Amino acid sequence: MADHAAKILVIDDSLAERECAQSALCGEGYAVLTADDGQSGLELALGEEPDLVLLDVVMPRLNGLEVCRILKAKAKSRGRYLPIIMLSTRNSANARVEGLRSGADDYLGKPYDAEELRVRVRGLLHHRVDQPTRAGSGLATSEATNLEARLAEEFDRAQRYEDPLACVCVGDPSSPDEVRVAMRHLLRQIDVVFPGRAAGEHVVLLPNTHFPGALAVAERIVTARDTGADAGASAGVAFYPHADVRRAQDLVDLASESLGHAQQQGRGYIGLVQHQGYVYSPQR
Repeated sequence: MADHAAKILVIDDSLAERECAQSALCGEGYAVLTADDGQSGLELALGEEPDLVLLDVVMPRLNGLEVCRILKAKAKSRGRYLPIIMLSTRNSANARVEGLRSGADDYLGKPYDAEELRVRVRGLLHHRVDQPTRAGSGLATSEATNLEARLAEEFDRAQRYEDPLACVCVGDPSSPDEVRVAMRHLLRQIDVVFPGRAAGEHVVLLPNTHFPGALAVAERIVTARDTGADAGASAGVAFYPHADVRRAQDLVDLASESLGHAQQQGRGYIGLVQHQGYVYSPQR
C-alpha cells in the first residue's frame, strides 16, 4: 500500500485536536478515521484495521496507554505491525517513557507542529512497508544484512526526515544467545538487532526513537528475568540528534563506549555516556 493511500485512525477526546490532526493528514491524501474516546477508538481500530494510529493519552472510558497495549497485542496476534504515535500535553521525560513502555512507536507533545506530525507519520509508514511482519517474533532481524549498510540507511533517513534514531548495545558474554532470543519479545517490529563486534555483544537499532524510548528499551532488556540479566547483561545507550553524533558510526561507537562504562560497574548496569558518563542500575 502506498503511503498516501494509508488509513489513519485518530483517537482523541478533543474535537479541536481531532480536527487539527485530520486537517494535517487529509491534505497529504491519507484516509482519516476519528474516535472521541478510548473505548470507541479501540472498537473502530479492531474493525477497520488502520495502518497507523494517533492516540491521545488522557481520555474517558479507556486511557491511551491501555488502548495502546491492547492494540499492540491484537496486532501481534494477527501477525501485523501497527505503528502508534502517542499525543499528549504531558511531555515530560517520565510521561514519554511511560508512553513508549506501553508499546508506542513515537510520542509527540501537544501542541505539535503539523509538518512534524506529517513527517513522523510518513516515516513510520515507510518503515511499515519496508519491514516484513513476522508473526510471533516481535522483531525484524537479518543476519545477512550488513550492520554498517543498515546503520547508514537508518542514519540517512533520520537526517533527511529529522527523525530521532537510537542505538542500544547489549552485552552478556556468559549467555549471548539467551539474551538475543529473549530480546525478540521486548522490541518492536521495526527495531533491528545485529551481532556486535565484541563477543557476547548485540547492537540494537531503534528507528524513530528518542532518548527516553531508548532508555526504556535498555531497562526492559537489563531487568527482564528471561534475558540472562542475572548472568551479567548490561547495556549502553546513544542517540541522534546529539552534538557527539556527526556520522552513522558515531552512534554505535558511543553506545559501545556506554556499554563499556556499564560493564565496569558490574552486572545489570546501563551506561549513558552522552549524559556526563552516567551509569546506573535500574530498579527491578
